[in-house]
Amino acid sequence: MTNAKKPLGIAILSLLVTGMAAAQTPSSKATAAYTSAVGCTVSNASNIGTAPLSCHDIFSGAAVAVTPDNFVPVMDATVKVSNSTSLFVSPSMVTGLYTSTTTRTKTGSTSTATALGGVYERAVLLDGAGNVVATAYPVAACEAGILGCQPIGGAYGVTIDSRVQTLTQSLSDCVVTVGTTTGSCSFTSTIGLVLQTTSAHTYNFIFPNVGVGTYTVEIQMAVNSNAQVTGTGSAVGAAAFGLGSMTVDVVRLVHDFSF
Repeated sequence: MTNAKKPLGIAILSLLVTGMAAAQTPSSKATAAYTSAVGCTVSNASNIGTAPLSCHDIFSGAAVAVTPDNFVPVMDATVKVSNSTSLFVSPSMVTGLYTSTTTRTKTGSTSTATALGGVYERAVLLDGAGNVVATAYPVAACEAGILGCQPIGGAYGVTIDSRVQTLTQSLSDCVVTVGTTTGSCSFTSTIGLVLQTTSAHTYNFIFPNVGVGTYTVEIQMAVNSNAQVTGTGSAVGAAAFGLGSMTVDVVRLVHDFSF
């Protein structure tokens, strides 16, 4: 007889983010920004965009606003645009993923544990009133089914880091025959797998043919995690992002450039 135990699946997210501009006055050529410290958490997120982030300044405790589609602003820089120019934006971000899966299986049964985590990014252009006037390419051209385009809350972000870890364990029945007597044996096997990764990523965004004016370039991040268990076992998935920087260059593209 199998001693059934309740499966455990936990998805936990924690991250360290935010933004501070390196230049306070608008630049007409280039500008930069770097991250400092804002903390966000979300637990048991089954689908990205459905479990809202809860974000705050880790020093003052003040709440940090999250967009309606579940992105959190992490860096921003102000730039002055004249004539028909474009913006090249290059953010770099340290990200981390943690996945842990453990299965316990007895004879004649199968257990599967899956844990996942992901980090996603986009760049948006804000006008003087703080309204979003454009989303940077290539995210602005994202469609369903394109590798790297992650749908989030009705919008898209580019996949910066993603992992799906699945551990499956199966044991067949064990039958022992001695002479004319048939007996059975039982045994238990427990297998665990943990992966933890920290890495740095850079992705280039483009705002083509930006109109004249003073704008704020804002980098926004989103995360998700999930954990599922079939049979007996446990699973934990988590994702994080932290130290980062970005540069914004004002450039003039060839006359007939278009996406």
